[in-house]
Amino acid sequence: MGARWWRRATRAGGAARALLAAAALGALLLRALPARLSSAHHLPAHAPADVAHHLADFSNQPDVTAWWVESDHSNYTTWSYSVGFSCGARCAGRARVRAHDEHARTPQHGHAARRHAVRLWRRACSALPLLPWPQLCDELEVSAVVWGSAAQGAELRQEWSTRCSTLGWLSGACARGLQARHDASLLRLQAQHDQRA
Repeated sequence: MGARWWRRATRAGGAARALLAAAALGALLLRALPARLSSAHHLPAHAPADVAHHLADFSNQPDVTAWWVESDHSNYTTWSYSVGFSCGARCAGRARVRAHDEHARTPQHGHAARRHAVRLWRRACSALPLLPWPQLCDELEVSAVVWGSAAQGAELRQEWSTRCSTLGWLSGACARGLQARHDASLLRLQAQHDQRA
């Protein structure tokens, strides 16, 4: 009788260890790891204020089907607002945008500002079909600085960061997705400039 009990206990212990190992592996694969991208671009014939305005306008975000302003604050040199947005059938998110015009000695904004800084933070979550949980969330943060170029045009420096699952990070999907968002952002900026020209 004792041997039978021992075999059952070891089978139950082995199943518990396997379940614990699977849970640990799942937690490791779902752990969020950072991915970053830095870029610098010379944009000929672009006014720095126009570039900054484009970056600060949430309607220029891709994959957003509808959005609304939740809060808004501005003063002479800084404008910040929060939005809610939908990005598909089971996708919704929130974002914050902050734009700041750095002035020289006297307060100046818009086209007269020396430098423009724009920061975007957005988080979008999608629900799985027929399940309210878990939510799959995507975070993105972009910091941009724009200033006038001596060679006519604008200089744009951006820092992009996101957080991805370990599996996405190891497979390179995270870095490819971040690069694709960056490239699409530059294409939208150029397309808007070409429409104005």
